[in-house]
Amino acid sequence: MGQLHLRNSLGAWYIGMDASRALYAVLGYRRLVRFSCLPGVRGLMNTGYRFFARRRIRLGQWWEKRKGKG
Repeated sequence: MGQLHLRNSLGAWYIGMDASRALYAVLGYRRLVRFSCLPGVRGLMNTGYRFFARRRIRLGQWWEKRKGKG
């Protein structure tokens, strides 16, 4: 559950932020994908994805508690 895994119709695998980029490209967010591939931005996006992926369950639990208090 650490990272998103995606396989395309040709059998190629995409893992992590690359899988997210592939999904965004298919959904029509090509400008966002191009931006996320720029030098420097790519590294930040990959690091941010890994940070989020490791903590998404705890973040979801925190978010649900936060919503319940309001």
